[in-house]
Amino acid sequence: MFRSLLRYLTAILGLALLASCGDQSGDANPKAGRPPPAVIVAPVTSEPIAATAEFIGQSEAFQSVDLRARVTGFLIEQPFKEGRPVKKGDQLFVIDPSEFDAARDAAAAKVARAKATIEEAELQLVRYRTLTERGTTSEAKLDEAKAKAGQARADLAGAKADLERAELDVGYTKIISPIDGRIGGSSVDVGNLIGPDSGVLATVVALDPIRVNFTVAERDYLYYQQAKLAGKTSAFTARIRLANDEVYPHQGELDFIDNRVDPSTGTIKVRVEFPNPDGLLLPGQFMNVTLLSEDSEDQLVVQQAAVQENQSGPFVLVVGKDDKVELRPIKTGQRSGTKITVTDGLTAGEMIIVEGIQKVRAGVTIKPVPQQQRAPAK
Repeated sequence: MFRSLLRYLTAILGLALLASCGDQSGDANPKAGRPPPAVIVAPVTSEPIAATAEFIGQSEAFQSVDLRARVTGFLIEQPFKEGRPVKKGDQLFVIDPSEFDAARDAAAAKVARAKATIEEAELQLVRYRTLTERGTTSEAKLDEAKAKAGQARADLAGAKADLERAELDVGYTKIISPIDGRIGGSSVDVGNLIGPDSGVLATVVALDPIRVNFTVAERDYLYYQQAKLAGKTSAFTARIRLANDEVYPHQGELDFIDNRVDPSTGTIKVRVEFPNPDGLLLPGQFMNVTLLSEDSEDQLVVQQAAVQENQSGPFVLVVGKDDKVELRPIKTGQRSGTKITVTDGLTAGEMIIVEGIQKVRAGVTIKPVPQQQRAPAK
């Protein structure tokens, strides 16, 4: 009984194994008979491309002024709105001027008294000169009159200096904007006692134009200067791409190249100036700065979507002989819109796969469909 059951189970397993083998052979045939996958291809082309260089830059204000108090007193007015534009000469902070007005009036009184004293001294000096000429008084009296006149003149000069200082203090009670720009937040409130130790009360920054700083490697700087000396370089324009990936509409101009190399980084500071009429750019923003040459050269370009990358670097899938796929390592250069330049690995006219890359691999035969012959999407 046991032997019969064993033979029965063996027969069932054998039939299952045969059925499995039959299924596998059946799957292979349909695959072998499938048509080659259709993929979209496009030729490698040559186009005039302007040379570009891209850097990371940071904006800074064209001019920035920290407002500080020069005299001590209670803040009684703050006639501005934080974050709003201000004009040169606008009154921004007012310190209680009562004490300083009184000091100025006292200084003015001293000047008046000194003027009266000097007038009396001058009259005495004239009188003693006359008496000395007549011989009715001594030279000692004349010398004394000269000394008093000189002392009176010195007292007048000192009183005038005190008055000028007092008038300056009165003027310092009104803190005005020295530039056109936008004012930031205030660090004090009306009613507070402020003075020279209060630090920065507010900051006014001039936003139009605005500057963008970035650094250039010493090697690139030398290449540029050597090309410039040889007459091989052309003018360039500066553009910036903002944090939201939009290109700023205004072009910039080179404003400054530093006169030394930073020994810690081996770079040179460069500054470009951009118009900023709408105040879109603010100090401290990071952005990509692109220097675009005004001359262009013919370069090989491919669509960026066609470029893949592995551990060895970038590559494309080339349509080779008999429509077989070939993996071709390449070297890429700068980007230009949706395309990228190729500096090595391809020649003009070669067909590469631009869509359907995920369907194929190297060595597979494909059905190439030229990109311009695709049916429009419905």
